[in-house]
Amino acid sequence: MRVAAIVPVLVALIGLPPLSSTGPQVLVVPNVVALGHASTIEVAGIDAPTLQVRLDGASVNRGRPLPWASLHRAHGDWRGTLPAPELRGVYPVELRIRPGAPILRADGWLFRVFDPGTLARPAFRTPEQVARWWVLNRPGKLVAMRRWPRPAFDLRDKRLHQLLVLAYSPRGRPAVRDRLGIFITAVRDGYRGDWRLLEATALP
Repeated sequence: MRVAAIVPVLVALIGLPPLSSTGPQVLVVPNVVALGHASTIEVAGIDAPTLQVRLDGASVNRGRPLPWASLHRAHGDWRGTLPAPELRGVYPVELRIRPGAPILRADGWLFRVFDPGTLARPAFRTPEQVARWWVLNRPGKLVAMRRWPRPAFDLRDKRLHQLLVLAYSPRGRPAVRDRLGIFITAVRDGYRGDWRLLEATALP
């Protein structure tokens, strides 16, 4: 959704205070954190009595969605703390002026919860290519692979996260009894980005 063109029209229609002519500007510092760490957010270009923020798809306590958080006004801008989601991944930042008002978001407003080095991993066009790369770097030989339905507590955007289940043979151990299984979560850094390994886990 392109905010810059649409937001001024929405604001005029619903009678809210005006936004900057260039649309809201959102800064997340840092915009990449390790699991369990929070971050701060600064928003400029919104002249309103209140402003709230939410991380789309973020959850705590096995699937309870993180609620909207109120930002506070400081020197004409809005500031606050983004809470720490329970799962690694990419979370779109959403804003609203008040409960029930239109939700504002843009493709570039992202908060990333990654292990160190995630963005340095090779990027691929599909999640399946990510999984093949993981097996080759074990090292091993891929035997079977398919996408796997994510558990109900996983609220992350499916366009940014994909879960796959693999069966593979460790190098030098081709027997069926020696095969191993793993779940691979692939992530893309934005809706038009390529896919990277987010994590490999024994359970989905």
